[in-house]
Amino acid sequence: MPVRRYADSSAAGATQTINARLKQDLKAAMRAKEKIRLTVVKGILSDILYVEKNPSTGASFSRDSDADVAGVIQRGIKQRNDSIQSYKDGGRQDLVDIEKAELQILEGYLPKQLSSEQIEARVKEVVGRLGVSGIKAMGTVMREVDISPALAPKSRVAEVAKKLLTQQG
Repeated sequence: MPVRRYADSSAAGATQTINARLKQDLKAAMRAKEKIRLTVVKGILSDILYVEKNPSTGASFSRDSDADVAGVIQRGIKQRNDSIQSYKDGGRQDLVDIEKAELQILEGYLPKQLSSEQIEARVKEVVGRLGVSGIKAMGTVMREVDISPALAPKSRVAEVAKKLLTQQG
């Protein structure tokens, strides 16, 4: 299923928050009767509301922050990837196709992701600046690496940092 960009959401995408684009696309998907897109957008908006209302994260979460909303979308992407693997193992190609379509829709809301080389360069710069080595410095490095969840999942950043620190230590 091709990823469809709506004229009203992509034209203003540079100045509009991800949350605002989601709300616009919800209306457009309802009008166009696109069931998969509608389900995905409703699910993400529901997840955003849940995180916002959750007492443990609600105080620090803002639906107007693209980084916070991107973190919610990243979790949705991770869930879809896990589901795809489970469905493949179970031989359910029909469900794999649905999950892949949902995954494409979710990825359309995130900015271009950093490559592993770009992440590695930023982590190397932080490790060099801090002058640390060994796996015990992992927490310090992760606090100092300033990569938005919109650009790279924290798990990928942690994976690269762990690899670099174990090579040094």
